[in-house]
Amino acid sequence: MSEQLELFQVLNNEQQKEVDNYIIRENQRVLHRVENLKKIIDLLEEGGFEEDVNFKRDFEIGTETFERKFGWDKYFKADVTVNNIKGGVYLIHKNFYNNQLITRKSRVSREGNKLMCNTITPQWRYYLPSSLLDKLSEYNRTHDYKNESYIKNNKILNYTLNKYSKLFPDAEVKSVPSHYYSKNILVAFKSGSWVEFSLGYEKDSERLFKKFDAKVDALKGMDVLNYFNEQK
Repeated sequence: MSEQLELFQVLNNEQQKEVDNYIIRENQRVLHRVENLKKIIDLLEEGGFEEDVNFKRDFEIGTETFERKFGWDKYFKADVTVNNIKGGVYLIHKNFYNNQLITRKSRVSREGNKLMCNTITPQWRYYLPSSLLDKLSEYNRTHDYKNESYIKNNKILNYTLNKYSKLFPDAEVKSVPSHYYSKNILVAFKSGSWVEFSLGYEKDSERLFKKFDAKVDALKGMDVLNYFNEQK
């Protein structure tokens, strides 16, 4: 008989009350969460945001059943079924990542009548909805510029590689890492000498960055002095 009671988890009145109170609290939490999300949507629309253009509601309300431990000094377990909510409200924004312009979404939170999406803002704080829309536009422009700059620089890079490959077919012409995540052009000759160029903002505007003369480097002592002395 005791085994059957344990199997069916028969709870006394105090235990059942604790389980019921937990279910009420969880359902209330979900209700408050839904109300908050709806308020965020209202604020976004009032601030000039357009749904599915620069924000998206992406949440679902459902139920879940699971076993939970209750009690403080004398623990007991019970199966509970409560409401749950998954997802939230997100801003849709551009992001230049891994040399590609992609679309991402980032969660929005609320404090009073202000909103925060720290992914797109330079400061971790809440903004008026209209100000947040300005920040979103500024963020998108920045990543558009990064993408356009990458495309333009990549065209200049390929053009310059092709130019020096044709001018010096026996040399090795390749791109090499430079400062600020950009690339330089290295023209390496069979003699061991090489020249490195930094790219400009337009075609044929590259500048000499550094060079190495294998012949001079191989000279020692008086040979170096004589070599320099012969220079006109």
